[in-house]
Amino acid sequence: MKLASLVAAGMTALFVGGAAQAAYPDRPIHIIVPFPPGGSTDVVTRIVVAKAQELLGQNIIVENRGGAGSIIGSDYVAKAAPDGYTLLVGQTAFAVNASLREKLPYDTVKDFTPIALMADHPGVFLAQYTKPYNTFKEFIAYAKANPGKVVYSSAGTGSWPHLSMAMLAKDAGLQMVHVPYQGTGPAKADLIAGRVDVKIEAYATSMGMVKDGKLKVLAVTSAQRDPILPDVPTIAELGYPGYETSYWIGLLGPARMPADVSAKLEKVFLQAVNDPEVKQKLEAQTIHPHALPAKDLQALIQKEIDKWAAVIKDSNIDKQ
Repeated sequence: MKLASLVAAGMTALFVGGAAQAAYPDRPIHIIVPFPPGGSTDVVTRIVVAKAQELLGQNIIVENRGGAGSIIGSDYVAKAAPDGYTLLVGQTAFAVNASLREKLPYDTVKDFTPIALMADHPGVFLAQYTKPYNTFKEFIAYAKANPGKVVYSSAGTGSWPHLSMAMLAKDAGLQMVHVPYQGTGPAKADLIAGRVDVKIEAYATSMGMVKDGKLKVLAVTSAQRDPILPDVPTIAELGYPGYETSYWIGLLGPARMPADVSAKLEKVFLQAVNDPEVKQKLEAQTIHPHALPAKDLQALIQKEIDKWAAVIKDSNIDKQ
């Protein structure tokens, strides 16, 4: 009788434990965006999360924890419990920091669990409307004829726009002056005012000024022409094959997450990104929905780490 009771109790415990595990998520999930509100990382996250929480049947809270080029938010997630309730939105800066920063409080590869890629977008090469070049080839000719006179702005040293321009300068053999700003807003404001000459940034944050005639798009940074700007050539096709840079946005968790939890999140977020309404909303922001599974996101992160490490080294950019 005692043996039967023990067996029954054991079976009950197994059943309850399995049910509890299968109940994930049984409370709200917190997703950390390591930047202030309003940027493309934040916009993508909120659009995808709105659908993902429907699919999960649980609230997902988006928290903005900006600072130190995404390091503060990334470190917060790296040190969180690996239970699937604290996640990170990783992006290009996440990979760049692995080589740009002298010392990080976490390991970019070992301390995180890739879950899914959500979106990406190329950059556009912008010039202020009064500048004496209306095509990318004209710009290259001008920059080569005037070494050290072309000034470009970025959101800060080591930012994606900065490194994208540094990569172009190396590929094209250009001597340009970099002026880093504290964020995209002031960097773009001085471009519009003509205090700087050119800039690479997301089309989403510049299309208003382009449509108003204050900025002109000379090229896109993607490997192929962008469907949003089909008449704008790529830098690669204009004489620099192999030049490609895009800003990617993906979901990660802390290392050592339970496999079933990360698999469930992967499935849900891939489904959310592929939802027609989500795709439409992202494309309206000139952002490309790009659903890729965890293994592909992991490969992308390593590829990006290697790519930007080479750019930083070749361009003699000091570690921060």
